[in-house]
Amino acid sequence: MKAFLSSVCVIFLVILSLFILEGACFRLVEDYAQKRLELAWGQAGSGQFHTILKKLPLDHYVLPPRASDLTSSRIPLENDYAAKVMSFGRPIRDRLKEQVETDINPLEDFEIKDLNGVESVLLPGLQKPATLNDVRRKLARRIDDPLEFAKGLVIRVVQTDENHILQDEFNRLTSVFKLLLENGFACTVMPSTSGSQLLGKSKRLRSENPMIADNLYLWGDGLAADFILETTTENPSIFKSIVVSKPHSIGEAPMIKGMPWMLFGISPDLQDERQLSNLLTWIDRGRDADRLYPSRLGGLMKFTSQGDEFGSFAAVYFLQVLKYVESIGANWPTPTPLLKGMATEQERSLSNGNPLQTSRDSKKGFDLLNVERKIEQIQKSENANPSITDTFDCEIVRVYRETHTDDLNLRRVSNRDLVLKLGMSFEQMGEEVLESMGEKDPLFLRFYKSLREVRSSPLN
Repeated sequence: MKAFLSSVCVIFLVILSLFILEGACFRLVEDYAQKRLELAWGQAGSGQFHTILKKLPLDHYVLPPRASDLTSSRIPLENDYAAKVMSFGRPIRDRLKEQVETDINPLEDFEIKDLNGVESVLLPGLQKPATLNDVRRKLARRIDDPLEFAKGLVIRVVQTDENHILQDEFNRLTSVFKLLLENGFACTVMPSTSGSQLLGKSKRLRSENPMIADNLYLWGDGLAADFILETTTENPSIFKSIVVSKPHSIGEAPMIKGMPWMLFGISPDLQDERQLSNLLTWIDRGRDADRLYPSRLGGLMKFTSQGDEFGSFAAVYFLQVLKYVESIGANWPTPTPLLKGMATEQERSLSNGNPLQTSRDSKKGFDLLNVERKIEQIQKSENANPSITDTFDCEIVRVYRETHTDDLNLRRVSNRDLVLKLGMSFEQMGEEVLESMGEKDPLFLRFYKSLREVRSSPLN
């Protein structure tokens, strides 16, 4: 009997030691923490919960707070959720904290350039040979010429153009910038005095520096955070992620599905019910996604402190967005409008541990990825009838109606009005969004442009 009890105790101690060792590795070893996340969730571009691990009480499987929770009770739950679901980033945050304390000149290995009116852009030093397409776009003179590029551009937005304030902010973030640069980001501190100015600068950076600024990530505090939210509402399609801390005013979230990934930092003392309600709507919009990673990480909220803890949290968040962008590639969703009254919150009850549902099984908005798949099916179908039997009938309208089959109000809306509504929403998000949708469904674009011309006629 003693031998049996001794064996049981030994086995128990071995299991306990392994459990403690595994937890320590997850807490301290960066590569292991990332590998465990990928094991639990699958690859970023096609994530799916691990069938066995999801039965364990791991932070990866904590459920997001329910949209139906009262605002006052949901806010602390969102803070706790962000801390747990982002727990894989703690080793990186520890390393960053150490760098802040020990690095004397963190940026000595990186080049600084001025790009089209934006001063002091830090570059990661990445190069690749030019392709024929790059030559045609006049980005290089000949094939195989070295092209400098970045995987994304992180813009720290500051609401003033005073040089000493910009320099102080740049110096304060040198260690954070070093971490981002080491992972392929370019970084800069950019002044902006309004949302419209920020949007104009962002568009110009993208158009004139596609190798550096094709993927934009915005980060700002206070009034600069207000500018970021305003800019994102105006045109969400040009940003991959936004991080805003202690905005002065949180307006209503846009009626859009496919928003940039969003991280909010707010004061625990914020009591304004309207702003808190708007904040939670922004978060819900960020997590309204058909893929696992954005459905869990696309909208997060964290309490801020007086120190730089939120800065390190933001840096790790940017790195995770970058991993997802690299994995999903061209399948990054184009922001698409949700008609007023049809925007429904993503279902939180994930009984099977997998948020990837079909459009018939979940309450969803209009999704471009769904449209693309439907269009491909229609175009490949041998029985597809190319004739248009219904007025203003096209693939985008059909798929939109299919994804909202339960909405009784939509049944009273004509195809003509639906084409106008969707087209106007695409155009408001940017001409490039409208043209992108036109490439997926040329008939829709033709319909919309015709209706737009009729509407603008002096006879109407």
